[in-house]
Amino acid sequence: MEIIQFGGTKEEQTELAELVLNSEKKATSSLKILQDLGLTKESRVGDMWSICDGEGIELCRTVVEKVEIRLFGQVDEAFAILEGDGSFINWYEIHFNYYKMLLERHGLELTNETELECVCFRRINSKK
Repeated sequence: MEIIQFGGTKEEQTELAELVLNSEKKATSSLKILQDLGLTKESRVGDMWSICDGEGIELCRTVVEKVEIRLFGQVDEAFAILEGDGSFINWYEIHFNYYKMLLERHGLELTNETELECVCFRRINSKK
């Protein structure tokens, strides 16, 4: 079981974990290039995740149901809503800045052709 904390700060981690707990967040995305560089693990259908808040406390568990590679420029409103971001515009603003920062650390640039691993998951239990 992999421990997952979505977000970059403790506050974001708690907020996003609560969205998963409440079944408002059912998807996530990550930069495929970070997997290619060996910095993150590839997700697979059937993976089990322990979703933790900013203090590392498990709020719930999920199972990965779908994994697909999409280009940054191909993410749509439906996926943005599954990610719990409310709208595509909100998703774009959050993820453009975050992915841009991560890629710049490796001397890379975010474009509409940047590959993302897009993962859909289902909550299977909760600790609350």
